[in-house]
Amino acid sequence: MSHTGFGVVPAFAIKRPEKFNFQISNLQIKTLTTLFRLCPIAPETWYNRQEDLEFGLSRRWMIEARDEWLEFNFHQFENDVNLFPNFRISIEDPDHGTVPIHFVALFSKKHDAIPIIFMHGWPGSFLEFRPMLRLLTQRFTPETLPYHIIVPSIPGYGLSSSGNLENELTLNQAPRLMHQLMMELGFGTGYVAQGGDVGSNLAGQMSARFKECKAYHLNFLGPEPGDDLSTALSPTPEEQEQMERGKSFAFSGSAYVFEHGFRPATIGHCIASSPIALLAWIGEKYVHWTDPFHRLSMQTILELTTLYWLTETFPRSLYPYRHLAPVLASGDSLPISKSTIKPFGYAAYPFECVLMPETWAHQAYPNLIHYSRHDKGGHFAALEQPEIFLDDVLRFVELVRSRGIFV
Repeated sequence: MSHTGFGVVPAFAIKRPEKFNFQISNLQIKTLTTLFRLCPIAPETWYNRQEDLEFGLSRRWMIEARDEWLEFNFHQFENDVNLFPNFRISIEDPDHGTVPIHFVALFSKKHDAIPIIFMHGWPGSFLEFRPMLRLLTQRFTPETLPYHIIVPSIPGYGLSSSGNLENELTLNQAPRLMHQLMMELGFGTGYVAQGGDVGSNLAGQMSARFKECKAYHLNFLGPEPGDDLSTALSPTPEEQEQMERGKSFAFSGSAYVFEHGFRPATIGHCIASSPIALLAWIGEKYVHWTDPFHRLSMQTILELTTLYWLTETFPRSLYPYRHLAPVLASGDSLPISKSTIKPFGYAAYPFECVLMPETWAHQAYPNLIHYSRHDKGGHFAALEQPEIFLDDVLRFVELVRSRGIFV
């Protein structure tokens, strides 16, 4: 089913984006399938015989994934990506020159539609939001959709560029590019920013730095240096349990942060050299960081990994950790600029690796108007529980709308 009706760019757009068609060449398919056959799976060890993820993915899982990848339908994947309107637009940036940015959009024909930008994290991509986009096209037509939905490949990821390679792309520059995307699309009267993981950092910064960002919603939030929690009530037992899991993750599950942040060139060479290496490195996160009672399918994991391989994303996607690694190494957490004035919404998922307890969140953010705690879902909330995720964001946006902020 085509959704081309949602691809009509509003007449008020400042710059017209170009329609984009995702294509996988026969050479890419041949090269990747050849590498599947040539790249060895690690020899059996005591560690990779374990199935509980304590030491990472098991050898059995890797063999099953490799075998299923050999049967992957690349052209069906290509068609699935192109099902929704894809675009590319060139953003002019003072540090990086002309930066091509990819995004998927569902544009509304309603005059009062609220623009929302949804931003993924690592090792994510715009693909995380496809189930959400499908729900929206089932619920609305272009004439009835109350929102303009913008889902970019964030800078350096997927089908977006990293910018001028003479300069390092940083976590402080990426929000500027995302904001400029919204400005070029004509949303200068205001928009809502939504994000998880790296995307939560971008959304938070956009709320603090740009007046056009009228509100923001996060599904990744934890206590930060400077939060005044002196008078906040203690977390509930359920919240305390999740926070203990978060401490365990910080101790045993965050080694990748230091490799990404301190030796991005080295790990970039390693992982980009083999699709099996890529599958092991990011596939572990798709398994370990999700709700263990509602796992992602192998097909979904292979689609996410295939996009990373075909777009050479991994070596380009490590820049956020250049900021994060030194802070974590010092035993602290990364402070993120966020507005404490503009309307803020937060959705907590039980298998996310960080949590901001409700009483703490209200203490630290007097602008928090929406706090929700869900009973399933993890790090990839939009992908794992698309209906819960979408309904949560839209409840927040309608609450913002009711306050007259977008009049």
